[in-house]
Amino acid sequence: MSKEIEVLRTAMLNEVEGAEFYKLAAERFAPSATKDSLLELARQEEEHIEFLRSLTEKLGKTGEINYDPEALKKEVESPQIFNWDKVDQELVRLAVTVFSVGMNMEKDSVAFYEKAMAEAETEDVKQLFNILVKWEKAHLHTLQKQYEVYQQEWWNMQNFAPF
Repeated sequence: MSKEIEVLRTAMLNEVEGAEFYKLAAERFAPSATKDSLLELARQEEEHIEFLRSLTEKLGKTGEINYDPEALKKEVESPQIFNWDKVDQELVRLAVTVFSVGMNMEKDSVAFYEKAMAEAETEDVKQLFNILVKWEKAHLHTLQKQYEVYQQEWWNMQNFAPF
């Protein structure tokens, strides 16, 4: 089980880095739905950290993960927090960059958890990593949708039509 504990510890670090990234990005925006959404993503990453920490402690003490998969699946559902307002044109380029970097971070997290799931020795641990994959894919989907909005807005500002 020490291998699983090390994977969970690395997963916690990934979530810490994600939370810090979203907080730093949010500081660049004036109060807006964009700032609120970035802070909400940071909050969700912090919830993931706490969840992983408690599982790591349980796994270290008992050698088993005790959780209710059905209850956790409910937490995976998107909270539908992204209700975007018009962003100041000066921030569009920054937003494109922030959401692009965020998407890459979430893709890396998905790949990390998928690899951990493939290497897990028990079904409980595999279920855990599957839930984490779903969490990160939900973030990725949300970021992708908003990135496309900002990308289109940036193209419009540049008088660029990709077709």
